[in-house]
Amino acid sequence: MNEKKTVWVTGAAGFVGGEIARRIADYGYNVVGTDTEVSVCDDEGLQAFANELHPDIVINAAGIPRFATGLSNRIKAYEVNALGAKNVAVAANQVGAFLVQISTDDVFPPRMAEAANEFDSPHPETPYGKSKRAGEVMVRDIMPDRSLIVRSSWLYGTTGGMVKHSLDAAKAGDKVKMRTDQISSPTSISTYVSFLEKAIAKEASGTLHIVGSGTCSRYEFASKVLELCGYDPQAVLVPSADLVTAEQVLLESLMLEMFGAELPAWEKDLESFLVAEGLAK
Repeated sequence: MNEKKTVWVTGAAGFVGGEIARRIADYGYNVVGTDTEVSVCDDEGLQAFANELHPDIVINAAGIPRFATGLSNRIKAYEVNALGAKNVAVAANQVGAFLVQISTDDVFPPRMAEAANEFDSPHPETPYGKSKRAGEVMVRDIMPDRSLIVRSSWLYGTTGGMVKHSLDAAKAGDKVKMRTDQISSPTSISTYVSFLEKAIAKEASGTLHIVGSGTCSRYEFASKVLELCGYDPQAVLVPSADLVTAEQVLLESLMLEMFGAELPAWEKDLESFLVAEGLAK
């Protein structure tokens, strides 16, 4: 337990930031979450808040998400995902805090023949991926020895994403389209935060991938969600595909494996998560 350590989570109103703030508190940390009231684009405001709070650990989960990032607003994406990350790093550095930068598999291309590990060089192809990669680089430049870049794929919880979308449709008797040609490794937010906390406790610097083992399509994942929750997937899901936006993004948790950690297969992780949330039948 770390009762005396204070964790500051930026972007705490978002799905990932909010889940991290809520779940990391269960490990005994004093957690303070902020969102737009302490904007990552306001360097002076960030520094003033950091000086007042004096956190031991800062987790930067603030960002413009993928679905809201395109060519039309890429400047805003860079302001938040890149310069915002730099501002958080400066604020964390000035108070001697350890910084965790929440990143994404989008720093790699959307069509990959094999999984990328932490030693592979990112090559983003989208405005979102490029802005997140720029944020990674800025954090590493400012805090090379006191920062951790964390990437994952298809993080899911109950407050958003494919789990909620699928179950909401099933409860309402609606049909929902799910892609058969977008493939990755789903990871529950509970498993993600569990490994994140272990890394924080050790103040492990560098880059870390936290992804469940195995891969599936969005359609396969949603089907498993519905099946485990007592619904007929075929009554809810409509398979869809589009060659233009087909994806296969694969990450390997090589660093965790090197240290003997075992990430659960995505099916087992999903079942354990749904049971813990009281949703499995």
